[in-house]
Amino acid sequence: MIRIKLATLFGAILLIALNCSGQVLNQEALDTCYIFTSLEDAVQQPERVRILKLDRKRFKSFPEEILAFKNLQILSLAKNKIQTIPDSLASLKYLQELNLSRNKLEEFPESITQLIHLKKLVLNQNTIPSLPYAIGNLTKLEHLDLWRTELERFPESTNQLQRLKELDLRVIQYTSAEMQAITDMLPSTTKIHFSTQCDCEK
Repeated sequence: MIRIKLATLFGAILLIALNCSGQVLNQEALDTCYIFTSLEDAVQQPERVRILKLDRKRFKSFPEEILAFKNLQILSLAKNKIQTIPDSLASLKYLQELNLSRNKLEEFPESITQLIHLKKLVLNQNTIPSLPYAIGNLTKLEHLDLWRTELERFPESTNQLQRLKELDLRVIQYTSAEMQAITDMLPSTTKIHFSTQCDCEK
């Protein structure tokens, strides 16, 4: 009985290890991966880091140590004080989810547009006035959260986000014409969250 239990436990551990050893992981595999919440712990075993959540750590700059986690799939740095994101973020080529909400960003980080496997991007509560033309590179993007970002300009390449399921633009004032223009850029299946329209002149 003990041998059977040990064999079962060993098999489960082996399965988790195998699931977390791939490149771009599916949701089922990600659900078995360990969630690191300490940068100090993560740097001790960089190859194992697939999910890293460092919210409310009072970072004033992007932690360069993160760039060593080449297998990283999910990264959250929400509620810090980060002002810029380095171009080297693009080296995290397997990243599928990125949360930079409630930081001090004043523009959309261009390096994000090179994360071609990105499915979910959360940038709410930053001061971001426009999206870069290269946003169209994110063809796998499904969820884009930009509420309360002061976003005014959308490039034509936004229409390349054909897999986008949800776009959050609440707490940004748009005229009815602007809302319609944004809606026309995206697939009819995209759920767009607007705040109450404003027909006043900007």
